[in-house]
Amino acid sequence: KIQKKMPRKVAIALDSDPCSVEALAWLLKAFLVPKDEVSLIHVIDRRPIELPESDECKKLRGYGYANLVELNKCVEKLHEAKAVEMMREFAKQSLKSGIDAETILLKGNVKHKLCHFAEEENIDVFAVGSRGLGMASRMMLGSVSDYCVHNMKCPVVVVKCSSLECNDTTSNTKPAVSVAVS
Repeated sequence: KIQKKMPRKVAIALDSDPCSVEALAWLLKAFLVPKDEVSLIHVIDRRPIELPESDECKKLRGYGYANLVELNKCVEKLHEAKAVEMMREFAKQSLKSGIDAETILLKGNVKHKLCHFAEEENIDVFAVGSRGLGMASRMMLGSVSDYCVHNMKCPVVVVKCSSLECNDTTSNTKPAVSVAVS
C-alpha cells in the first residue's frame, strides 16, 4: 500500500525549450495539487567563451575583439536576465493554475546541479520535460531527463513532448508521461 505524503515536495526543471512549457502545462493540469510545495528550477550552464592560443587569435586580441573577461560578463548578465524573466513567467503560469511555486536559479552543470538539488532539498518527486532525442543525440549530447532518471534517488516524472515540434498547435496528442521510481 502506497502512502501519500502531503504536502509533497515537487521540483520541476525548466528551460526555454517549448517542451518545458508543454511539460509545465501538463503538470499543472494533471499532476500538481495546491498543497504541493513546488520549486521551479532553471540551471544556467554557460561555459566561458575562450579563444584558442593561435597566431590568428592573437591578432584578434590586438584589434579589441578579444576582451573575453568583459564579453563573458556581458553574456552572463544577459543569460541571467533572460532566465529571471522566463522563471517569472513560469511562476505566473503556475499561480494562475492555483499552484504557488518558488523559482530557483542555479549555475553550473545542469545534470549535476539538478541531482544535487533534489538530494539536498529532500525532493519527493522530480519532474522534467523531454524533447525525445534520438539515440545518437542522447549518446552525443546526453539527455538531462535520462541522467535524472538514472541518478536521482527520488521518483522522476518525465513528460515527453507530444510532437516533434512542441509549438505545433495543430497536434491533438497529449504528452507521454513515464515515471521512474528508484
